[in-house]
Amino acid sequence: MEEEVIFLLKWGFVSVMCAVLVIVIGLIAKYKKSGYIWILAHLILFSWGALRWIKVLETRATSSSIDNSLTIAWIGVIWTISMICMSVGLLLLSPQKKHE
Repeated sequence: MEEEVIFLLKWGFVSVMCAVLVIVIGLIAKYKKSGYIWILAHLILFSWGALRWIKVLETRATSSSIDNSLTIAWIGVIWTISMICMSVGLLLLSPQKKHE
C-alpha cells in the first residue's frame, strides 16, 4: 500500500470509531444498561486489533514474516474476544419476555 493510503485509512478509521464510541458512551449514560458496556468493550478491542492490523500493513516490509504472522494471530485472538463481547452485549440488550 502507498504511504498516503495508510495514513488516510488510519485516520479515517479513528475518526469513525471515535464517533461511534461517543454514541455508545452516550447510550451508557442515558440508559445505564450493562449491554452497552459490553458493546463498548467490543469497540475498544476491535479498534485495537484493527489499528494493529494497519500497523502490520505499514511495517510488513521491515518486519520478519514470523513477527507478522504472530502479530496477525494475536489480532485474530483479540477479534475473537471482541466478537464475544459484542454477542454478550447484544444478548443483554435483547428484549426479555416476561412470564405472566
